[in-house]
Amino acid sequence: MLDLINYENNSDLAFYTQCFNESLRMMPPVYYSSTVRMSENVKAGPLNIRKGDPITIMMGRLQNHPKEWQEPEKFIPERFDSNSKYYTTPAGDKRNTYSFSPFLGGQRICIGKTFIEVVSKLTVPTLLSNYEFSYKEGVDKKTAPYLWNNMTRAFAPVFTCNFKRRNLTYKAK
Repeated sequence: MLDLINYENNSDLAFYTQCFNESLRMMPPVYYSSTVRMSENVKAGPLNIRKGDPITIMMGRLQNHPKEWQEPEKFIPERFDSNSKYYTTPAGDKRNTYSFSPFLGGQRICIGKTFIEVVSKLTVPTLLSNYEFSYKEGVDKKTAPYLWNNMTRAFAPVFTCNFKRRNLTYKAK
């Protein structure tokens, strides 16, 4: 297995990266930023923000805004492929740089961003290639509760699944 997925070749997973980003777009790991206070007066469109005003960025709203994302309620990994028709806004323009910021950006970018990107490219393909996942008997996948990030909820739906190890053999090079 180590010959299949490793640190050196994990950047080759282009479609995986698109799926990863689309998952983060739909359900960011943090729904809102920590509160900051403005250091000077700012005019943002019709909004006047005064020096000292507290500001919180709602990632979940930002990354699902219908003016920035075509069909934002759908899982479409191709929106992160520059050759896809979904790469632009519904009006056909380039998306705002900050319309996808699951780890914030600039000086405030999450210190764990690179770590989780690399680790997920190693663990998720490894799990999917070594195990078969399925719904438990009697669970209708069309009506099963959808698991949302539980950061802002009092409860989470229970989701159980079956998994079994695949019978795979790998030939050494």
